[in-house]
Parts: sequence; C-alpha cells; structure tokens
Amino acid sequence: MPFTVFIAADIEGVTGYVSWPDKPPEEYWLREQMTAEVNAAIEGALEGGAGAVIVSDIHWNKQNIIPDKLAKKASLIRGSKRKLMWMDSVERSNLAFLIGFHTGCGKENAVLPHTMDTRITSLKINGLAAGEALISAVTAGCFGVPFGLATGDRAFIDEINTIMPDVEKVAVKEAIGNCAALNIHPEIALKKIRESAKIATQRAMDGDFQPYHCTSPVEILIEVIWPGYADALSLIPGVKRTGGREVSFAGDWFEALGIISLFINWIGVMPGLL
Repeated sequence: MPFTVFIAADIEGVTGYVSWPDKPPEEYWLREQMTAEVNAAIEGALEGGAGAVIVSDIHWNKQNIIPDKLAKKASLIRGSKRKLMWMDSVERSNLAFLIGFHTGCGKENAVLPHTMDTRITSLKINGLAAGEALISAVTAGCFGVPFGLATGDRAFIDEINTIMPDVEKVAVKEAIGNCAALNIHPEIALKKIRESAKIATQRAMDGDFQPYHCTSPVEILIEVIWPGYADALSLIPGVKRTGGREVSFAGDWFEALGIISLFINWIGVMPGLL
C-alpha cells in the first residue's frame, strides 16, 4: 500500500477569505483559492514521498473544491451528511493535514471563529474547548493516524499549538476584526503550503509525528443557541440535559461524534432563527 496522506480542506482559513460571501463571482474566486491551496499541499506531499492523497471537502455543503482543477493524483470526497463529519476514510491514510481551517467558536482575534455550525456556542471534549481541529485530531487518533500540517489564520495556528505543537504550520492571514484580516499574497501562501507539506511528509516517514491520544470514555458538553435544540438532543439515549441550552454525553468517541453529526446534519433550523 502506498504512503497515503488525508487532507481535510476548509475554506474560511484560506488567504483572502474574510466573510461569508453572498455573491457567486466572489465565492467562485475563493473556491479557486481553496482548490489551489489544497493542490499545493498535494504537490508537497507527493514531493515528500507520498504515493496517494485523499482530499475531504469539509465546508458548508462540502462541494466547494473544483473537481477538474484538483491535482490529478488525488481522490476527492464530496457531499454532506457523513457519519464521521469530514473524517471518513482517514483510516485509509498514514498522515493527515488540515488545510484552510479556522479557530473554534468564541475565540477573539480570529477570522470567522465557529465550530462547525453557528448554532453551537460552545463545545468541550473532556473539558477542553473544542474546535474543528480537536475533533479532527481525536477522530484520526482513534485510527492511529497522526497530523503533520495545519494551515489557516493566526488564531487557528495558535489553537493548533495547544493541541498538536509539533506539526508543520502555515499562517496565511491575521485577523484585524471578525470579518477582516491582513492576508499574505495567494502565490506566497501556495509556496509556503507546498514547502511545509513536503517537510511534513518527510518527517512523518521518519516517525516524527504521533497520533493524538484522547482518554476514554470521552465526555462532550454541547451548548446550543436555542433551548429547542437542547430539547431535541436530550431525546438521544445517553444524552443528559445539563442546562437550558446545554447537554452532555459520556461514552465512546464515535458515539459522541454521531451525536454531533446528527445535530449538524439532520436537526433543522428552528423557526424564527433566520
């Protein structure tokens, strides 16, 4: 089996992305940059010795990467409502990257900080404030897969340093407001990502990275924006109501992840919230 790199790719953490756009032309350029930054990571991984790459599109409807512009040696996971959120097929890999990520909900000095869904106002895993990076690390760790590279805004890199300090990192922008940032040039971002992906792959082959370890059973604490969501979540066996907008669960990580996936993918927006 070839050495395989799994890339989870988001869009809020690419250079130039500072707010959720509502104009198709703007969105298309950002999709192009997302695709280009992923391609840079693919090229670097292949130069570093990888033989295969799996890319997981994780943003919104998970159909953002432009398929015919993706590097030909990579395969692409598209579409939403996945059991492991965005980490399905990580078990087929030897190393994982996070490309274009952002920090978790509630963080200051960050571009568009959120944890999967703006309906979640707080998420903790074993007492730790959890963003999408920690969710990714715990899931990959359950399969024995380490991370080697993380890219995004400066706040995200600071978050990564508290979780996986040894991985290669590229900050492509720095917040000067919730929806504003000082961005590096797109071509410079691609160069840095490609170089870092190559180094990360080479380091992984030398055994430099270790999978993230999370103690079991896992306890998650979820605070949501509306009590009705807590009502719905509390109907799930094993989920306990711990507050007006808060629920908890303790057990196997994949059961916990299933609860998160159920909320994100299948519990709709409450009337009056939009």
